[in-house]
Amino acid sequence: MSLNVGNFLFSFRPEMSNDLIQSDTSLSVEWSDEIKGGKAIRLSGIFDKLSYEVRKALSVGSVKCSFSTAYCTVKSAAGHVSNMHFLIQSIGREVPIMKPDKSKDGLENRNAPISLQEQKEICILPTVRVSNLLHSEIHVLLTETNSCTPTGHDNIGKEATLPCRSTVDFYANPAIMYFLVSLTAFSSTSKPVNSGEWVKKLLKHKTGVRCLDIDLDFCGGKYFASLRLSRGYKGILEATVYTPYILKNDTDFSMFFFASGQKPPFRNEMEGIRPELGLFLPPKSTGSWFLRSCKMHLRLFENPASEPQIDLDTLSGPTEVSLEIAERSGVKYIAKFGVSIAPSLNSVVPSQTITIAPRHVVLNESEENITVRQCNLEVDTAGMISINSRQSAALLLQKEIGKRTEYSLFENIIKKHRNDFDSSLIYIQFRLNESQLDWSGPLCITSLGRFFLKFRKHSSQLTAEDKKIAEFAEVHVVEEGSTIVVRFQKPPSSKLPYRIENYLHGASLTYYQKNSSESEFLGSECFVDYTWDDVTLPRKLIVILNDMNLPREINLDKVRTWKPFYKLTQERLASHILFDKKSKGKRSRFGEHQGMNAVRVGYEVYADGPTRVLRICEFSDSHKQDKTFHSCAKIRMRVSQFAIQLLEKAKEDLNQSGTLCYTPFAVARLHNISLDSLFTDQQKYNQIAVQSLTVDVKWMGAPVASMLRRHRLDDSDANDSILKIIFVLLSAGSDVKQVKYSSVILQPIDLNIDEDTLMKIVSFWRTSLSDSNSPSQQFYFDNFEIHPIKIIATFVPGESYSSYNSAQEALRTLLHSVVKVPPIKKVAVELNGVSVTHALVTIRELLIRCAQHYSWYAMRSISIAKGSQLLPPAFASIFDDLASSSLDIFFDPSQGLMNLPGFKWGTFKFISRCIDGKGFSGTKRYFGDLGKTLKTAGSNVIFAAVTEISDSVLKGAEASGFNGMVSGFHQGILKLAMEPSVLGTALMGSGPDRKIKLDRSPGVDELYIEGYLQAMLDSMYRQEYLRVRVIDDQVFLKNLPPNSSLINEIMDSVKGFLISKALLKGDPSTASHPFRNVQGESEWRIGPTIITLCEHLFVSFAIRKLRSQADKYIAIIKSKKEAEKDEAKEIVPADTGEVQKVRFIWKWGIAKFVLSGILAYIDGRLCRSIPNPVARRIVSGFLLSFLDQS
Repeated sequence: MSLNVGNFLFSFRPEMSNDLIQSDTSLSVEWSDEIKGGKAIRLSGIFDKLSYEVRKALSVGSVKCSFSTAYCTVKSAAGHVSNMHFLIQSIGREVPIMKPDKSKDGLENRNAPISLQEQKEICILPTVRVSNLLHSEIHVLLTETNSCTPTGHDNIGKEATLPCRSTVDFYANPAIMYFLVSLTAFSSTSKPVNSGEWVKKLLKHKTGVRCLDIDLDFCGGKYFASLRLSRGYKGILEATVYTPYILKNDTDFSMFFFASGQKPPFRNEMEGIRPELGLFLPPKSTGSWFLRSCKMHLRLFENPASEPQIDLDTLSGPTEVSLEIAERSGVKYIAKFGVSIAPSLNSVVPSQTITIAPRHVVLNESEENITVRQCNLEVDTAGMISINSRQSAALLLQKEIGKRTEYSLFENIIKKHRNDFDSSLIYIQFRLNESQLDWSGPLCITSLGRFFLKFRKHSSQLTAEDKKIAEFAEVHVVEEGSTIVVRFQKPPSSKLPYRIENYLHGASLTYYQKNSSESEFLGSECFVDYTWDDVTLPRKLIVILNDMNLPREINLDKVRTWKPFYKLTQERLASHILFDKKSKGKRSRFGEHQGMNAVRVGYEVYADGPTRVLRICEFSDSHKQDKTFHSCAKIRMRVSQFAIQLLEKAKEDLNQSGTLCYTPFAVARLHNISLDSLFTDQQKYNQIAVQSLTVDVKWMGAPVASMLRRHRLDDSDANDSILKIIFVLLSAGSDVKQVKYSSVILQPIDLNIDEDTLMKIVSFWRTSLSDSNSPSQQFYFDNFEIHPIKIIATFVPGESYSSYNSAQEALRTLLHSVVKVPPIKKVAVELNGVSVTHALVTIRELLIRCAQHYSWYAMRSISIAKGSQLLPPAFASIFDDLASSSLDIFFDPSQGLMNLPGFKWGTFKFISRCIDGKGFSGTKRYFGDLGKTLKTAGSNVIFAAVTEISDSVLKGAEASGFNGMVSGFHQGILKLAMEPSVLGTALMGSGPDRKIKLDRSPGVDELYIEGYLQAMLDSMYRQEYLRVRVIDDQVFLKNLPPNSSLINEIMDSVKGFLISKALLKGDPSTASHPFRNVQGESEWRIGPTIITLCEHLFVSFAIRKLRSQADKYIAIIKSKKEAEKDEAKEIVPADTGEVQKVRFIWKWGIAKFVLSGILAYIDGRLCRSIPNPVARRIVSGFLLSFLDQS
């Protein structure tokens, strides 16, 4: 209604509805007190302390807003019942008014005076609006005393029952309120909350507070909910009841959640359980988590299974949990669930929804019913899943018990850095129910992308005509939240990835996938669409020209120009075969019709949109290529400096002129940009290098000075480029552009992000106006690589502001509610590199895949920084449908020969070939710094070799003297040759395992014995991988060092301790003690060990040489003496021979004793006067060698 301008008085009273009056007694409502329209009244209590943002109208310059309260008395026939309080909002605007003044000619005077008149808008509102965001019914009561008043006339407009997700207006006294919330399902009421306590909390804040959170304790604080107070629409006090976490069960299993450290109830007692014991969720249901503990366990209601732990505070984005269900007939069932976190639909409260959904879902989008089973398992009908048309089903995975997979040595290194999910890739097969076709080829359910399946009849039912018939289906594997959805569609909606064309006249083909037994035929001048029979087999096609029977292996993924079908040795053989057939009069279709020569037959692979086409044809002049360069052009461009400034509006206090002014808040600078291009008739070589790249923050009060800059190392060269991009284009005439080589190299960077600056940057975000469905340019990449990226990251969180736009609010919600990035400082983030071979993609597809790749590693780094036990779920590949192979590894980009072209690609290629594809996906992934691991493995190999050889040398010297040193060296080499497992375990960073059987079990001292042994071995031997486990009456020593002597020494030390504790029989006084600590020092000091070994060998060689020369002189002297004795033999009596022999032996024993003493004395004197230890050992060994019995 409209009132006159100026001060006025008015009053009001509400019409009582049946919702407010729940009684048969007649009640009346009196008029409120008179309200003065021109006077503003300041509110007291909680209304005055909570800040309220006034939204200005678009066309009004100044708006004044004031609040006041009024109440109406509710009476019955017996007298006063209660008061209903209302909030009065008064909004004043200055409206321009022009008085009409018409001239004599009847026209309006345009220069009439304009005056400003105040216009007021008065709104009568409820005082409190309560919203229930709990997933249970609540009863809310607002009173003015600290007592729960029974329901009656006194609580009219002050109490209500709120179902889930409902809102009710209350008419309570804003000056003082006691808040009471009751959970009707559990007959539990919270402790009353006084508004006076809220005011005391708000007085501590000097600035305006937009909201206030209060805990509602139930059942003596055993569980709780939260109450958020804020000034909402038109200044109403909005009270929202919520819990910080909401659990949503989107699976077909009934689940029970209970806090860690709490004993769960029995399964038959879970339904209807009280909140302090946990939360029971039937399938497709949602519930509120009332417990304060954020660490909880998940239990399945129907089936006994493992109970994984989930930490709600450390969840970042999607992850997964696995529950091992009871074994059945040698098969273990595994239920995988995806866990995702998302903000609540109500943006007012900081509530988060935790969704538990099936990890793997198959969606049948075709018109036929299908059956799905898991590959490589002997599953019966119960292990198969039937899915009707347009329906979906979750996969319950299976794992055979006791089945082991053999891996190569290098794969074992890779496997050590993979999680458990990566080590067991899951493949499934499809079958059409209403068809006689056999099972399709396998499909990896964790390989993201678009794949094609082939269906054909069973091999036993195949005829010559059936081999030409095959049906295809398309499968699109996508990640939706925490669920990987396998979308099955038949017939395919896209073109098949391959096509085979036979352009030969009068010659047919036989082709099949390598290592496959399913062959197909293609007639003359025909073509057929093709896809792989089995993605786990090599992606190579074997083609045989009928009448030749000489197979040719062709890589369909590699685009190439015309090439001879047979190699040089096969060409001669093919010619002989044709000649023999003609000479014998046999009919040969291959050469009968056209007189074709086998040498002129060849093939080419080209790209036709998203399809690779294999064409078998004859050689013609059109296939000739001129390899000479007809033209050559060079382009070289240098830019010394390039800067980009991001501007924002200047603050009003800094802009005195009143004009529109902008100031920079971030500046990006690029220094020494170089572009080098070389164009020839065959290819175009391009290289872009940026020496320096910095992004500086310029706004006042920024917590960081530089957002992005190069990470400086002690050994880094300042002249190296921080960014280098290389791409080589081929001058092909087709519609698909061919890239021979493309590489992106980025040096380690420092990334310092503060949330306020990030919010300023995100305001520049604009969506693309281009049509995403329009056809895009296809590119073929022969080699594409992005080198690993190392980031030293720092993140400073900020505050939320009401001036944020939708993009800024979305980003803040992502950072704090979904990802939950913690404050970090100088944390090393390692993003694996990408190497893709023979990829046929669009630029948009390639950017999306790379963004998905790096976002996964960024989320993984955030989860590790937060200490989360649940990491983002790994995918097998995101490039398998577009490329022949891909590699996903990390090594420090600042190390190595960066300036050598192709060096890093060589590293990629070497590792890719070392990893056998058996048992792994198309993408070979490695977690951790591969460079450090290879260096450590190399050090362990050298250590193992040196210690084994040196131990054999020392043992030989102790057992057989100095001659034993050489024989010991040969024995050490022979041992390494006969036992390659020594070097293999050294390469793995660990050695064999040992087990000690105890005479008795340690009982309650089991943990003490295990901890003491682990600490003793760590302090004595410093072995990184050495682990000790004590289980019952056995001691397990795992990952022992790769050295037999050191293993024996460790075993003696452990046995000595066990004997001292009476766990093993033996004399404690004779227990052996360790005499050296080998790898703790030698592992990192291999140089001294090698030098010592070389000294041993040199000393042995010198002693042997000196002794051989001395033996020559002694032999000459002996020969002269023997000649003199021969001359004197004639005068010696014969009967005195025996007596002289006895005397000679006796005298020689005395002389040897005397000679030994003399040599020992000389040796001691000489050793004191010789300062060089090597020379001293040579002299000492030479002298003491005369005492050797040999």
